Amino acid sequence: MFDSGLGGLTVLNAVRTLIGATDVYYYADTAHVPYGDRELEEVATFARRIIDRLLEHDPAAIVIACGTTCSAFDALGWPTIPVPLVGLVEPGSRAACAATTNGSIGVVATNATVRSGVFQRAIARIRPKAKVTGVGAPALVPIVEAGRWDSDKARDAVAACCAGLIEAQCDTVVLGCTHFPHLNKWFEAALGPRVRLIDPGLACAQQAAHILARMEPLAGETFFEVSGDPEAFAAAAALLSAVPA
Repeated sequence: MFDSGLGGLTVLNAVRTLIGATDVYYYADTAHVPYGDRELEEVATFARRIIDRLLEHDPAAIVIACGTTCSAFDALGWPTIPVPLVGLVEPGSRAACAATTNGSIGVVATNATVRSGVFQRAIARIRPKAKVTGVGAPALVPIVEAGRWDSDKARDAVAACCAGLIEAQCDTVVLGCTHFPHLNKWFEAALGPRVRLIDPGLACAQQAAHILARMEPLAGETFFEVSGDPEAFAAAAALLSAVPA
């Protein structure tokens, strides 16, 4: 499993909830976080190197716990590898299409993901008449990576990116970056109780759990590799684990 940083921990937690008896090797590319303002070609290059690294551990599957990476591969081609690659976009889009009542679906993600149109295309394939409103939220990943998910700055940044979704009367909103569920309470406050939040990471974890359920049970250990500062990552991850979902 890999992500640019802390975001994929939401997917890891979901995998652990669904199937605990599996070992997970989590790669956090914190030396290059955030991905959202980079060119997709550059993101794809990072991701291919990480996949090569993960393949050294002989995995049963690789989970791409990063919406921007999924966008890059959708645009440039998915790598061919000997194990399943599980991404966020298709599972999250299916969940959103099933949840919406009025057919107005919002997608809040990194700038790169929104510009790529990957969620918009996936939703259109599943529900052609859906109206999709994409909102780039470049301020949110740095807030989470800095450990400021519970701050007034986080609240205000989420409220700002939700204004267009409210105007579009979205009744369902896809959190198209795995960092964003760490800000769930602010999304709920900004959008109100009638809007359904879709975490593609959960749908992605369900798909991974289906694959892993066919494997022999393992010890359930988690291993981390960090391309940047491991102590900073560990400290922020520990803080996140202490925050109620």
